[in-house]
Parts: sequence; structure tokens; C-alpha cells
Amino acid sequence: MNDKLYVTGHKNPDTDSICAALAYAELKRRKTGREVEAIRLGEVNRETQFVLDYFKVDPPRLKDSIKAQVRDLDMDKAYCVSENVSLYKALALTQENGVNSLAVVDREENLIGIVSLSNITRAYMDVWDDAILGRSGTTFENILEVLAGSFVYGPQTLHMPTGHLVIYAMHTTSVEDKISKGDIVIIGDRTDAQLDAIKRGVGLIIITGGFGVTQEVLDRAKEADIPIISTNYNSFMAARLLPQAVPVSHVMTDDNLITFNLNDTVDDVKKIMAMSRFRAYPVLDARGKVVGSIGRYHLISGHRKEIILVDHNEKNQSIDDLDTAVIREIIDHHRVANIATDEPVYFRNEPVGSTSTIVAEMYYEAGIMPGKAMAGLLSAAIISDTLLFRSPTATDTDRLMLQRLSKITGLDPETFAMAMFKEGTKLDNKSVDDLVSGDVKKFVVEGKQLRVCQIFSMDLDNLTAIETELKDKMEEVRSRNNEATFVMMLTDIFKEASELIVVGDYIEAIRDGFGISGEGDTFTVPGLLSRKKQLIPVITSAVTKAEDR
Repeated sequence: MNDKLYVTGHKNPDTDSICAALAYAELKRRKTGREVEAIRLGEVNRETQFVLDYFKVDPPRLKDSIKAQVRDLDMDKAYCVSENVSLYKALALTQENGVNSLAVVDREENLIGIVSLSNITRAYMDVWDDAILGRSGTTFENILEVLAGSFVYGPQTLHMPTGHLVIYAMHTTSVEDKISKGDIVIIGDRTDAQLDAIKRGVGLIIITGGFGVTQEVLDRAKEADIPIISTNYNSFMAARLLPQAVPVSHVMTDDNLITFNLNDTVDDVKKIMAMSRFRAYPVLDARGKVVGSIGRYHLISGHRKEIILVDHNEKNQSIDDLDTAVIREIIDHHRVANIATDEPVYFRNEPVGSTSTIVAEMYYEAGIMPGKAMAGLLSAAIISDTLLFRSPTATDTDRLMLQRLSKITGLDPETFAMAMFKEGTKLDNKSVDDLVSGDVKKFVVEGKQLRVCQIFSMDLDNLTAIETELKDKMEEVRSRNNEATFVMMLTDIFKEASELIVVGDYIEAIRDGFGISGEGDTFTVPGLLSRKKQLIPVITSAVTKAEDR
């Protein structure tokens, strides 16, 4: 089974979510030696892409499912043969490697068929006619292989005969029409029979018993351009073995092939296998090349992927099919929510401004110094999540970790923060759809579904100009998802204030919760920067009070 461990942040990932996943995956690799991959559950936003580009780090792979896949199975090794391989060789390969079938591939290594033990044994049981070698496309190489033979004479240009397979066991005067032009003739050490076969224009002479030929026979064969092969087997054994020279392409299964891809889920594989009766199924990679083989016994034990959650511990913020995985760890700085696990896990939750602060602590606790790139990602995430310590969620621990990381990166936090926030808050080329679906978190309060979106901007005037359009789109999203309330938080980092747009229920309750007088669904809250520490608690309290009335 694939021993890979996955590390992921939440849906609609922000800089902390992406950077914490990348840095923690690197730490786990260095500590355990396991294969650990950081993944993401959504598109990388503009700010995060700036950070990744700045430190020359590739974004995590986008993954929308954590279900066990074929690539996670301990599949059998792929044994591939060309279509010209003999049945003799194919049988030997299955016995040597303990497999029931072989994949037959063309010159480009594309799958064209399957040759199984049942194909081979059925071929041996079938009563083939004596023209099978020519009719099946058998090659001289295959004949030499099964007979352990060698050429006594081999023309420069070899043409496989298409006639019948005949044992020259009668007297030359009794042959009549039993041997014809193009036949494959098995003969012992009888010179008269050998010369007669050449005279009749046969296609191939096989000399058995390990005997040679006279100079006269050799000269006549050269004149007639008839190949001669010598084998140590007697005539009976030679005749018995020659059908094994037939290529696998003649007996392989090449229609209605059932194959699986590395990315196919185990659940889907089980359904397909239940409707077929093959013992083994080829597994193909993205290029269509055979990389392995699986059977029903590979699916007996439940294969579940292992995952570590960072920067979240709410089921609705995680990957959709989280229940199919085994959660090994949770590293977070949010409130404890509704994640349930099948067994005890390592759960580290600290009231700090950034999950990356916790990850940085874990590096130092393990005595492992993060490299410059990982230190840069952690620094950027701390700056982003704490708004360079302007957010009320910022702590002395965040400041200490950034200070220690800055010694590795050489960053000036103020200069870097200004460049990062400037790039991240650009709204050009962003549609209203992009804005309302960006940095979204969903919550449940008193059984009510709530949606909160935060947009950071250094120029709120541009946003207020499209306020009506924003409200219409927010209402559309709220209604479509059957949610009670949608709150848009438009935050100006440097003015240290946020404008709130509220659609749906609880507008008055939320406004009252912030102590804002007046009416309307749009209002400015000075000092409001943190969604987690400032906005969500007020909304939760406001909804609870409204429901209690």
C-alpha cells in the first residue's frame, strides 16, 4: 500500500493555509522519512501566489478527493510482452514471476491485449491444424527459441513459410503430394529425404536429433534459398514443441478489455470488478502505459489515505470526503469545532495569530532549522494572518517566531508586508463572482447556516462603487445555498477598519452587536480587522440573542 501522508489546509485557502501545509509537510518528511505531500482544496489567491513566486516554491497539488485510489494499492508489478512473443516464452514468464497474466503492448508500449494462463492452456488443448505456424504470424526467432535450435543455413532475407507442418517419415517414393511447396518439414539424418524436400521447394527444413547435413544438401539449400534449422530434439519432441512458437497475439484477449487508471477510486474499481470475472486487471498511468496489475485480493483490506489537517478543524471547511480518510494530526489556531476521528490523534491548537506560527515552533522544538524557502513561507503567512500584528489575534509568540525566521530569510517585515498586501489586494480583473467566492468561511449558529467572506483592500472606494452589484450576487449565493445570512467584510489593513455588507437575516442584530446606530445593511466598523476573533464572536452572539427572543 502507498504509505503517503497528505497535509492540507481548508477550502478557499489563504496564505496561512497554503504555507502551513507546505512547511509542515517538509517538517514531517525530515522527521519521519515518509513520503508526505502538501495538497490544496481550492485555487491559490493572488497574495499567496505572490508569496510562492517570491520564495520560488511550487503550489501544492489541487485535490478534490481523499478517497483511496488505485495508486494507493500494493499492486502487482507489471509484466509486459510484445505481441510477437511466443506462447513458450509467455508461459515461462508467468511461471517465473508467479502471475496469471501478461500485458501485451505495441512498440509504443501501449496496451493492445492480455494473455492469461487460461489463454495459453486453452491454446494447448485446442486441436490446431498443421498450418498454424504460417497462419498465426510465427517468426523464425520463436521457432529457434522453442527448439533451442540454430541455423545450418539462413538466407539473408527470411520469409516465414505459410505451408503445412509435416514430418518426413515416409520413403521418398511414397511422398507423392503429402509434402508441397512452402511446407515446414521435420526430418532426421536422411539425406535422400532432405534433398527431396529441397527439390519440392519447401519453406523450411528442421533437422532433428542434433544431426548436421552433407555439403550437397547445404549447396542445394543455398541454391533454392531454403533455410535449414538444426535442433537436438527428436522429431516427436520437435513437432510437439513447434505450436508453442505461435505468438501471443494469436491467442490474447484484445476486445472488451477492462483497465484501471492510477487515479480511479477503489470504490469504483470494486463496482466494475463485481460485473466482470477476470483474475487480473492492468493498471495504466496518465500516458496510457501499463504500470501494474490488480485483482480482487488487492481490495480485501480497506485502504484509507492518511491526512493531516492544518489551519482548520471543521468538517465543512475540509475536503468533501474526509470521512473516507484517516486523520492523523490536526494543527490549528481556530476554535475547536466538529471534526470527529476514529481513533486518538495528535491535536495541537494554540491561541496564536497564525497556524504557521505553530508550525515554526514545531521546527524549533524538533531541532530542525527550516530552509530559507520554508522560513520565507512561514514568515509571509504570519505577516498575512496577523496583518503584520495589526490584528487583535496577534500574540507575542507570533512576533517571536517571525523575528527568529527573519534571521534565516533576511526579510524586512514592513517592506515585504507592503509589497505582499499591495499585490494581494489588487482587484483588477476580478469579477463580482470572484469576490463573493474568494476567502469564504461557513459556520452554523443555532442551527442556522451562515457565510462570511473577507476581502482585503487598500482602496475601499473601488469596492463601494460596485456595492449594489455585490449585494445582488451575495443574495443569489445565499438563496442558492439555503443560508440564513451572508456577511461580506471589506477590510482596509492600513486604515484598520472594515465595512460590512449583510444580506439575509439578522442584519439589525449584527449591526447592534457592533454598537452601530442607524439603519441599512452596510456599515463601517472602526478597528475591525479579524474575522475569527472580532467578527465571528459578534455574529454568533447576535444570532443567539435574536433566536432567544
